[in-house]
Amino acid sequence: MQAHVLSDERLVRQAGRFVWLSIDAERERNAGFLSRFPTSGYPTFYVIDPVAEEPVLKWYGSAGVKQLERLLDDGLLALRAAGGSGPDQALARADRLDAAGKVEEAAAAYREALVRGGASWSRRPRAVESLVVALLLADRAEECAAAALSEGAGLAAGSSRANALANGLSCALEAEGDPPWRAPAIQELEPLVRDASRIPDLLADDRAGLLDVLARAREQAGDAPGARAVAQRLWRLLEAEARRTPSAELRASLDSYRVSAALALSRPALAVPALRASEKALPDDYNPPYRLAILYREMGRDGDAVAAADRALSRAYGPRKLRIYDLKASALEHQGDGAGLEATLAEAVAYAGSLPEVQVQGGVRRIVERMRARLEKARG
Repeated sequence: MQAHVLSDERLVRQAGRFVWLSIDAERERNAGFLSRFPTSGYPTFYVIDPVAEEPVLKWYGSAGVKQLERLLDDGLLALRAAGGSGPDQALARADRLDAAGKVEEAAAAYREALVRGGASWSRRPRAVESLVVALLLADRAEECAAAALSEGAGLAAGSSRANALANGLSCALEAEGDPPWRAPAIQELEPLVRDASRIPDLLADDRAGLLDVLARAREQAGDAPGARAVAQRLWRLLEAEARRTPSAELRASLDSYRVSAALALSRPALAVPALRASEKALPDDYNPPYRLAILYREMGRDGDAVAAADRALSRAYGPRKLRIYDLKASALEHQGDGAGLEATLAEAVAYAGSLPEVQVQGGVRRIVERMRARLEKARG
């Protein structure tokens, strides 16, 4: 987003309406902000009431320039709407609930807005997208997939349709156990996501995300040739973007998909040259060496994986550093370096204890718990 969208000169006209603030959620000094405005993923956008200092709209993930401008309009709507029974007012209430972290209440409010707005309501696509995300965050996997089918599939071709369907498919793929609704939902959603991946003018990041979830669907189905075919399509997209993208920062913004595509193709070495180029061009960024460590680990080059992880650790900070420690520990364990493993795990656990509690939540907390258990085992 920073490289592709937020730098767009068309957003300059928003300067009179908004004060822009960028928060690095990995920095310890921003823990106070995060305690009031938490995030479970990147990027996350907030529109904040400057008087009450409360969030009125929260948006997860990427957005194109036009979509971001509409979101900002909706943020002002949520700020100003004090009541009323129209769909816009219902949407404003839903956005406030969502921004406050009340995702289940927000989902009900988004449904209400959709009923009131009807099929021709101009804000319907965004409301559908927000409904599906609210259900995803509320861990309501069945309802998330169902909403993607009932509401997302009826939207016109565009980013909201694509993202709603992709999130619905992710909900079905990640549903715990094997509930009876899961297989039929995947069967219906997968071809819709495949069609959505061909919608013109999607952001490269969004299209790559669609292909990534399609590859996961084929892999879960046990269709290795199908998964490889989707991964090959993703790789071709990434190569085309690299050829037409002028800056290293823009190319590196898609590196995570390069890694996932190369792994899905069982060819981790395929992505190594691009990641090396990113590390050379962006020497202060921990992401390229961290991703190189992932590739080297998959290639069985554990010494190179440890070295790359160390380079990443020297540049990283905040909770993301714990994922690098976890990866380094895995490479050391595979090497049979018991002393190095114990030292790395001890360092990681101590580092986790130094972080503000708000930064050690969810998946990060699970990583810390896993490393703590491994440390106890290593110590006997």
